[in-house]
Amino acid sequence: MNRTWTAVVVAVVLAGGAALAQGRNAAPRVPSVTKFALVGGTLIDGTAAAPLRNSVVLVNGERIERVGTVADLPVPAGYQTVSTEGMTVIPGLWDMHVHLLYAGHTNLQYWHNTYTSRFEREIMPANTGQLVRAGVTSVRDLGAPPDAVFAVKQRTASREVLGPTIYAAGPQITHEPPEWARFYRWGVAGPADATAKAKRLLDAGADVLKITDAEGMTVDEIRAVTAEAHARGKLVAAHGRTVAEIKIGLEGGVDEFEHIGVGNTGEEYPADVIAALQARVASGRPLYWTPTVGLPLSGDAMRANPESLDDPANYRGLPPLIANDVKQSLAMFRPQPAPVAVITRKVAQLKAAGVRLLVGTDAGLAGNFHGQALWQELDAWVRVLGVDALTALRAATSGSASAMGVTDTGTVVAGKVADIVAVRGDLLRQIDLVRSPAIVVHRGRIVQ
Repeated sequence: MNRTWTAVVVAVVLAGGAALAQGRNAAPRVPSVTKFALVGGTLIDGTAAAPLRNSVVLVNGERIERVGTVADLPVPAGYQTVSTEGMTVIPGLWDMHVHLLYAGHTNLQYWHNTYTSRFEREIMPANTGQLVRAGVTSVRDLGAPPDAVFAVKQRTASREVLGPTIYAAGPQITHEPPEWARFYRWGVAGPADATAKAKRLLDAGADVLKITDAEGMTVDEIRAVTAEAHARGKLVAAHGRTVAEIKIGLEGGVDEFEHIGVGNTGEEYPADVIAALQARVASGRPLYWTPTVGLPLSGDAMRANPESLDDPANYRGLPPLIANDVKQSLAMFRPQPAPVAVITRKVAQLKAAGVRLLVGTDAGLAGNFHGQALWQELDAWVRVLGVDALTALRAATSGSASAMGVTDTGTVVAGKVADIVAVRGDLLRQIDLVRSPAIVVHRGRIVQ
């Protein structure tokens, strides 16, 4: 690494540290290095291509200019060289299910009643910073107050706040939310109201819509939401934790389900549910499922050794009083034993039915910190569910981008936006190495 680039890295670190020392999560002032080359690592580019050894990735501004190897692509004059020797280079990761308003507290009702006014300026920016430093360069937020999440989405896009590219749903749509949840869940009363609420969210900038507790809604209300979203080319996600939610969601035309229903759907999905899933897949419309299994499948390890809850990185960027509040709530936190057999069987059923699995974490819930959630999810996919590492990485990159209809990121290919992560070691042999990215590039800028 040459002296010029070393000076750049030091400046970035000092600028980032100064921003944190000021107690807020403004994006660090990054020197204007607009041309650089990532040189030497094994590239897994997110496509069907085989891993590329001794890779060279040229970045010019926000875009990937060229991709090759050290044998056929010399670094042009004017480009800073950044060594990725000994590393695996992958596209920036996607987390398809986060909640930026949460920071790991165990009592969600208390959290909303106490901190709703502090979501936008303090809690959400802390979480966006944790995410991008963990190599997560794109996220879907599936439930938050609209003013807060759409504002943070714009502030990260303008680089005022450090964070990933955000695709946001705004409030979840339901029938009758509890009083404490009224800011992040909107109740609907009839199809006309459902249409109006969906339209308001989409007009405000929603990239996806989310339905919760669908069994409490009518199928016509759900159809009204999906019709409005589909008319604008947007997906509708819904919880899939019960048989009733799955059936009415399919009938209402939702595009994606969240979570694996443990205890609510038996030890495996009933035959009529599988038949309905197969029929939907056969219709030609894609059906997605984000199982969010990382947290429950980490339960046994977390019960045996809760040390991960104390990691200072979990609280990075949070005001000290809020961080301490979260820590105190976790003092007696003990997750339930992992229902490994049930989850494994149900995921296998979904794959056999032709459902497309996406990588999402439900980040923000107790024990599921934003900086840890994605690596835990990938580790669970590979180590417990038996998904090969290459497939898991593609699902967390190009597969997620494709599901969202995003064409300019998700792969490390010439012309795409430069969202790139480099991790020391061989991710195809040891997927949990992704927990500590050495280099994170977001929209052409090195943020770590």
